Amino acid sequence: MSKQRKHMHSLQKKVFEDETVGAYAALGGPFFVKKILGEAAFYVQASATVYQQIPTDCFEQTINRSRSLDTASIKKRLELFNGQ
Repeated sequence: MSKQRKHMHSLQKKVFEDETVGAYAALGGPFFVKKILGEAAFYVQASATVYQQIPTDCFEQTINRSRSLDTASIKKRLELFNGQ
């Protein structure tokens, strides 16, 4: 049984910050969230001009296991973002 590789997006800063493409928010730590086509996707800022998507599972596991990130704050910001 072979695994299917899931494609992750890279977005230029001007596209990532464009509200007409979808809402976005900084969650804290290295994490950002952006809605594209009605679906929330998680990103990290790979460079000053590029945001790289990360798998949702990776984001969730990092939040659940992190000892150094303020996970309560990140969860609260995500909750506020999803309530928009």
